[in-house]
Amino acid sequence: MSRYTIAVTRTALRHADPNAIIGYDRPLQTFFLQAFPDASGEDLELWLGTDLREFETLSQLSLGARIV
Repeated sequence: MSRYTIAVTRTALRHADPNAIIGYDRPLQTFFLQAFPDASGEDLELWLGTDLREFETLSQLSLGARIV
């Protein structure tokens, strides 16, 4: 699994997460994005790419993140 730290911003809410994680999960064959942890740090407000082949390209992940 590859993981990289990026900044994610929700423009409409003026909310940003400078420590969001983007990467590729080889067993699930999907790109994923994790951002906006809750106060406890245990749950995430945004977690995309949890199903098999959900986002096979970065373009699909980018579009999915914009829709949420």
